[in-house]
Amino acid sequence: MASKIRVPALERALNILEVLQKHHRCTISELISITGLPRSSVYVLVDDMVKLRLLRQNSDKTVQLWMKLVSLGNSASDSLDLKEMISPYLDKLISSVDCLAVHFGIMDDDKAYYVLKRTSSKSGMRILSREGAEVSLVHSALGKCLLAYQDSMLRERIVTTLDYTPATANSITSPEALRKELAQIRNRGYAFDNAEVGLELRCIAVPIFDLDNHLIGSISVVGTINNFTTAKLPSIIDLMKRSSISISSGLML
Repeated sequence: MASKIRVPALERALNILEVLQKHHRCTISELISITGLPRSSVYVLVDDMVKLRLLRQNSDKTVQLWMKLVSLGNSASDSLDLKEMISPYLDKLISSVDCLAVHFGIMDDDKAYYVLKRTSSKSGMRILSREGAEVSLVHSALGKCLLAYQDSMLRERIVTTLDYTPATANSITSPEALRKELAQIRNRGYAFDNAEVGLELRCIAVPIFDLDNHLIGSISVVGTINNFTTAKLPSIIDLMKRSSISISSGLML
């Protein structure tokens, strides 16, 4: 569990940034309503973050994340050694599977994020995921895979706080159903999103472990339901598992 923050303004500023990450653009009133922060604090923090180019004030009175955050995010992403190490494996996957995209993601405390994304040049469908964006721990194979291998106490704490609003008719809609799914993932060694994020999409994710069997992250491959048929799934899963083993072996060198 995270340590208590000694400078409350930092936590409040981060809260505002996370709301804007999710909602993209908000008015000051909307930020106050969503965050529950004092009106005076929101006005002061937003004003200072605009001056620091962390936020942009638009002509319609909304604010949004701005260029300083892009620069900082790119620097943080580039500093991850894992990014350079895992990129070749994703490139190989994207050329080996008839898919739309492949991802590498990590868990940070109680949230999951896309670290790497590769999109197929043959793909005619846009996948909305992007590097640095948060991953759904309820609907996506990548998120469920990352959550499944967390410490049991942390996993249970997270499960009880998630939003179970369904994205499709196939989506998981309760903590009980998610707990059952996470147990199945640990038992079979992979996660499966069966049109739970989008009705035309299927996704498979597998975990990546280090030498001490600690979870490093997860890789996933996204395809259409027409390409990821029931008959093809076993071979794709086998390829994903072999890729995971290769990545783990490469990281140990």
